[in-house]
Amino acid sequence: MDKQNETRRVMMTLSDQAIAKLDHLVAEKQRELNQNPELAKYNLRLNKSNILEAWLSKQ
Repeated sequence: MDKQNETRRVMMTLSDQAIAKLDHLVAEKQRELNQNPELAKYNLRLNKSNILEAWLSKQ
C-alpha cells in the first residue's frame, strides 16, 4: 500500500478526539515553523497528512 492510501485509511479510522488532537498538533507545529526565520521564508504549510505520513514512516 502506498503512503497516500495508507494515510487515507488511517485518517478514516481516527476518532473525533484523535482528529482534534491531530489538528492541535498541526497548529502547534505550524506556529513553530512560522517562528523560525530560516523556515518561515519558505512559507511551508503542514497538514494532517504530513504529520500522519511522518508517523507512519516511523512505524
